[in-house]
Amino acid sequence: MPSQLIVDYSKCTGCRICELACSAKHEGKFQPSLARLKIVRYDDLGLDIPNVCGPCETAPCVDICPVYAMRRDPISKMTYLDEDKCILCKSCVGICVNGVILLDTNKMRIIKCDHCGGDPECVKVCPTSAITYGPYTSISTIDRHSKIQRYLQEIERTDSAKGLSGAD
Repeated sequence: MPSQLIVDYSKCTGCRICELACSAKHEGKFQPSLARLKIVRYDDLGLDIPNVCGPCETAPCVDICPVYAMRRDPISKMTYLDEDKCILCKSCVGICVNGVILLDTNKMRIIKCDHCGGDPECVKVCPTSAITYGPYTSISTIDRHSKIQRYLQEIERTDSAKGLSGAD
C-alpha cells in the first residue's frame, strides 16, 4: 500500500530540523532554502506549520506541465517530477497550492519532495513526531489548506474560550 507524509500541525515546534535534514540528504549541505518541505511561521499566532508535498485531489502541477515532466500516481495521488523531461518553464512552481515545488536557482532545476524513496529524512529527525510516514488513505487526501484552516480556526476558538486574543 502506498505511503505518504502525515502532518500533525499541533506538534510542530518550528525547530526546522526537518528542513536541515532534508537539504543535507538531498544537497549535502544544511541549507533550508533547498529543503523539499517548508515550515511556514504564523508570528501573530506563535505557530509553525510544516508544509509538505502530499496527495493532491487536483494536482494542478501535473495539468499545467507542457512536457509531462510531472506525473501523478493514480492510487496514492502523489506527484512526481521527471527532471530529465523538465524544461524549467516554472509553471508548476507558480501553481503548487502547497508552495513546495521550488526553483533551485543555483543549479537551475525544479526540486520537490520525493519522500526520500520511501524513507523520509524529515520523519526520522522530527523530535516531536509532527511529521510521520504512513499508509495512504483517501481520507488523508483532504486539501492541506483546508486542514490548516480548520486547525487555525480551532486555535482561535480555544483562545477565545480562554479569554485570549491575538491582539496585544
